[in-house]
Amino acid sequence: MNFALASRTESVIIMPQNATPEMIDQLACRLELSLGSLEKKRLLLYTKLLMQGLQKQRLTGERTAKGLIEKQIYDSLYPLQLITLKEAGKALDLGSGGGLPGVPIKICMTHLSMFLADANKRKIRFLQNAVEQLGLDKVNFINERAEVIGQNKEHRERFDHVFCRAVAEMAVLAELVLPLLKTGGRALIYKGPRGMQEAIEAEKAIKLCGGFIEKVHEYSLSTGEKRSLFILNKAESTPDQYPRSIGTPGRKPLKD
Repeated sequence: MNFALASRTESVIIMPQNATPEMIDQLACRLELSLGSLEKKRLLLYTKLLMQGLQKQRLTGERTAKGLIEKQIYDSLYPLQLITLKEAGKALDLGSGGGLPGVPIKICMTHLSMFLADANKRKIRFLQNAVEQLGLDKVNFINERAEVIGQNKEHRERFDHVFCRAVAEMAVLAELVLPLLKTGGRALIYKGPRGMQEAIEAEKAIKLCGGFIEKVHEYSLSTGEKRSLFILNKAESTPDQYPRSIGTPGRKPLKD
C-alpha cells in the first residue's frame, strides 16, 4: 500500500508503507511477549503513524517500518521482559518525542496511567493525534521542560515509573528523573555503548537526588547494536533544590 504525502515544498513524496502484521508477530516472538490481537493491531497502526509523521518532523532517527519495529519499538518494549509494571501505576515518558518508549508500553499495558512529556509543541500534537487514533485512554500530555515538571507539585514525586530514552547523559537524567519518582519508584534509562561510563560519571548526581542503580541489563538489537537498560531506584526523597533551573543540569551536570 502506498501513501502520497506532501512535503514542505510543493513536490509529492511517495512513501511505501510496508509495515506488516508479520513484523509485529516476529517482534512479539523475539521479546517473548504474549500480545493479543488488539495490541498487535495498535502497534502496527502506531508504526504507520510514525512513518506518516516522519514526513513532517523528526520524530525518531529511523525512517523505515522495519527499522522502527525491529529497533525502536523492540527497544521500547524490552523492559517488559525484565520487570513487572504496576497495572494501576502511574508512569511518565520524559522527553517522549514521537512516543518512544511510552506509547508502545502503554499499548501493551493498557491499565497503566501514562504521561507523555515533551517541550516541543509539534511533537505533543503528534502524540495527541496518535493516541486518539489508537483509541488509548488514561494518557496525559505535558508540554513543558523537565526542570519545570520536576518542580511542579502536581508531578514531583508522583510517579511509580519514569522512562527516559535518547534524551541526555546519565548525570543530567538523574537530576531530571529522580525528583519525579515516588520513594521506591523506578526510573528506566535506555543507553547505548557508553552507558556504563556515563553511570560512573553520574554516581554523584544519582546519590544527591536520592537514588541508586538497582540493576543494569545489557542486550543487543537484531542489527547487533549494543544497548544497556539502567534501572534506578528512588531510595529517599530528593532535596528541594533539584532539579535546578532550566538549562543548568545540562550546562553543569552534578559530577565529581
